[in-house]
Amino acid sequence: MRVAISNDISADKWDEQVTGCGGNYFHTHAFALYEVNKSNIAPLFISLLTKNGDVSGVAIVHIEKPKHWPFSKYCKKAIFGSLPKTLIPDDLLPFMRLIEDELVKLGVFSVFNHAYESRNSKDILSTLGYTLNERSEFYISLAGNTDAVWNNFESSRRRNIRKAEKNDVISKIEKSLAATLELKNLQANALDRKDIKVANLDSAAKAIVTDLLQPQRAWICTSYKDGAAVSSSLISYFNGKAYYISSGSSMEGNKVCGPAHMVWCAIKQLKSMGYTEFNLGGVSMEEANEQTGLFSYKKKFGAEIVNQPSGQKILSSVGNLLNKAKGFFVTIKSN
Repeated sequence: MRVAISNDISADKWDEQVTGCGGNYFHTHAFALYEVNKSNIAPLFISLLTKNGDVSGVAIVHIEKPKHWPFSKYCKKAIFGSLPKTLIPDDLLPFMRLIEDELVKLGVFSVFNHAYESRNSKDILSTLGYTLNERSEFYISLAGNTDAVWNNFESSRRRNIRKAEKNDVISKIEKSLAATLELKNLQANALDRKDIKVANLDSAAKAIVTDLLQPQRAWICTSYKDGAAVSSSLISYFNGKAYYISSGSSMEGNKVCGPAHMVWCAIKQLKSMGYTEFNLGGVSMEEANEQTGLFSYKKKFGAEIVNQPSGQKILSSVGNLLNKAKGFFVTIKSN
């Protein structure tokens, strides 16, 4: 087997390969482009090829290169959203080793894998020598009928949704710029309550519309109370599986249980699309240990909790030393 690496490939061709390999949203062309909006990074589309040239595995990696550093070509970082996906499970480890070899040739000294939507991340990353960051993800099975999904919720979660309905909360699936701006504003307001300021909301909203909503890789689910948006979320979907990317809620939204109603609306929409799984995303080890906050919120949807750590690994000791030297010079310069 061998790998093929491209920095430019058509969305249709790439996503067809991803679908054939059983990949998820974090392997899609849309995800690759959307992440570029967040920082100074560039995507690579990596395929595992058989002897006959058939695609048997896919991966998306983003390469970050430092600015204003003479040794930047040796100090690149690689970031994966998810573990690569292979047709044959036993090919995953050799595929990842091949990718690491190619990344070293490109000047990458460190790699970080978020391990989103990667149930086997603990075994795979530990085998490859990654330093693990403990976290868990929450999977809701949509395989049964809607009543079965509803009955699997904890009783308190069902009461929350009924409370939202009694308060005339209405949740909708949307794909407009206006709805996306509502999401970003709700997130900004929630962060502002913690004294965290967020800028460039318009450009962030436009990137979501262009890179995710228009290619039909995500939608916005918004809960309204008396015509005003009180809770909103960005949910990706691809190849039968959906992922809860981000959300925001006002104090009024929390009061009337908008977030719970919003998730229930999303579940019904996904069921109508024939989707079989909805991943509510992850929580850190600290949150999991406390069994409160996000952990409790997601658990009450009757989700399967999977220990799914992320991880980082140094690929080049020389590059690591040069990167540390860069940090040292930046500190001296700032002083």
